Amino acid sequence: MRLNLSQQGLILVGVPIGLMLAFLMFLSLLLMKVEREATENDQSRTTIATANSLVKQYYDAASRLIIYKHTRDEESRQNFLEQVNGTEESFRRLEQLLKNDPSQLKRLAQLKHIAGQGMELMHRYERHILGTERMKELDVAILYKGFDVAGAQFTAKLDQLVAHETAKHKIGSQEERATRNLVKILILTGVFLACVVGIALARYFSKNTTSRLDLLMNNTVRLSRKEQLLPRLRGEDEISRLDDFFHRMADQLVAAAKKERAILDNAVDVICSIGSDGRFVAANPACRQVWGYDPNKLTSMHYRQIIAEADQVRFAQSLEDSHDGKGMQNVETSVLNASGELIPMLWSIRWSEPEQSLFCVAHDITDRKEVERVKQEFVAVISHELRTPLTSLQATLTLLLDGAYGPISETAESRLKSAEFGIARLISLINDLLDIEKMEAGKLTMLLEDVDIAVIVERALPSVAGFAEQQRVMLETGAIPHLVVRADPDRIVQVLVNLISNSIKFSDDDATVKLTVVDAEMNAEIQVVDHGAGVPEGLEDSIFSKYEQAHVSRERKKRGTGLGLPICKAIVEQHGGTIGVRRTEGGGSTFWFRLPLTSSFESEEQLSLRNSGGHSPPRDTGVNASAGQPVS
Repeated sequence: MRLNLSQQGLILVGVPIGLMLAFLMFLSLLLMKVEREATENDQSRTTIATANSLVKQYYDAASRLIIYKHTRDEESRQNFLEQVNGTEESFRRLEQLLKNDPSQLKRLAQLKHIAGQGMELMHRYERHILGTERMKELDVAILYKGFDVAGAQFTAKLDQLVAHETAKHKIGSQEERATRNLVKILILTGVFLACVVGIALARYFSKNTTSRLDLLMNNTVRLSRKEQLLPRLRGEDEISRLDDFFHRMADQLVAAAKKERAILDNAVDVICSIGSDGRFVAANPACRQVWGYDPNKLTSMHYRQIIAEADQVRFAQSLEDSHDGKGMQNVETSVLNASGELIPMLWSIRWSEPEQSLFCVAHDITDRKEVERVKQEFVAVISHELRTPLTSLQATLTLLLDGAYGPISETAESRLKSAEFGIARLISLINDLLDIEKMEAGKLTMLLEDVDIAVIVERALPSVAGFAEQQRVMLETGAIPHLVVRADPDRIVQVLVNLISNSIKFSDDDATVKLTVVDAEMNAEIQVVDHGAGVPEGLEDSIFSKYEQAHVSRERKKRGTGLGLPICKAIVEQHGGTIGVRRTEGGGSTFWFRLPLTSSFESEEQLSLRNSGGHSPPRDTGVNASAGQPVS
């Protein structure tokens, strides 16, 4: 029975760990013994030291008393009392140290008794010196003799106690050294045995495992090279299962390669690769249908042979950018097919580091180009065939309403105003379509100059005043600061008029639309604040997309083209600014846009002088100044 890798690993780890645990348990017992012996030795050393200090304290007390008798120095008497107290403290320490040794405790009790007798004699002599106890000369002599006898007995008994502790300390030290040496030997032996057992087990289990892993690695290399794998390994262990997975994966890769080849062979777009030398390395059969070149012939050609001469520099730059790690590159070029015709193609180019070549997908955009051509013709028709007559018709209707051709009835006036309103909306739609087309084509020109935001506001307000009055909405402006921006004033007026018109359109009767300008982090921020229906949550970004409008209640909804806000966004972004909308506190919306301030500084007088001097005639801002109708 073959053990799996987890079982082998368990044995490889478990056996050394089991041996190590047994070794550690035995070693722990020895270390505990060493610790106990070391504690006993320390206790013996402390006992000897305390006993020696006891002798010194005993005789120091006597000498301090004699000094006091001759000097009557109170400090000497205090030293005597301190030595007596120290002697008592030393006896208490010795009792604590010897509490586990009955024989030593017995000696200590005798020693304490003798010391007590000596201390009593010293206290009697102290009272004699102080005069509280009168003694005759003979009694003093007897006291001296008794103290000498007690001192000799004290010293003899103390020597017995110290000798016993010294012998015990010597034996304990020898046992401690022997145990420590045994611990060192066991540690070295344990390390050696662990290494031997580990190596033996590793060699035993790796002998068969290594050969199987070598075969698995060989299969891995063969799989990467798309070569035939070696036969499957037998067994149910992890290596066998992994080898079986490799075989199944190899089968799946073969099937996937067949599917991939089928997709490439039947793809409509040309899929090819270009080497670092600019020559085609491979191509799918679609190149025959799209360009008329056989794939085998194309692989021997350089891209310059098929790319139109006018597009070769741009195509080469895209190849270089992709090779330099700038990601996927998209470029439009014309390709010269086998018949000598130019076919517009959209290339998607990506560099593959492992293959050291450029992978390209070329899509035929002939139909798209045709649509763009038709679209441009349609825009031209709108611009030249519709806007001019509509503008003339609008002027005629305005003259009729003004009475230039005589008085008209109320019914006719009402119909004429309705017609004028419709024509104004149609002209606005045409202007928006033309602006959007110019923006998408990159042909919307900007005439930039340094201009004061206050001047832009002054030019925008008259264009929306009539519309605000018609909708019964109040326009409010605070103090407009003089902030200088680099902008096309006509285009910024167009943006501002559009935002104010939208706020008026979606405000209730007798409501107020407020216009403010603030200095926001090196930007001039223009805010149009209303308290109307507001932009529904989640649509703050989508309303700036083409043909998108916020869904508001039908009672207040006034349809527009859905192009005004996208045009505003494009204009602001071409000025290097940003635009957005946020909720107004209390309900409604605040539309805002930011324009970078110029680095130059001009006084208000200089700004007035420069901005009062001629401006180019304002473009159509999307609002009919006379009728006051919004774009969207």
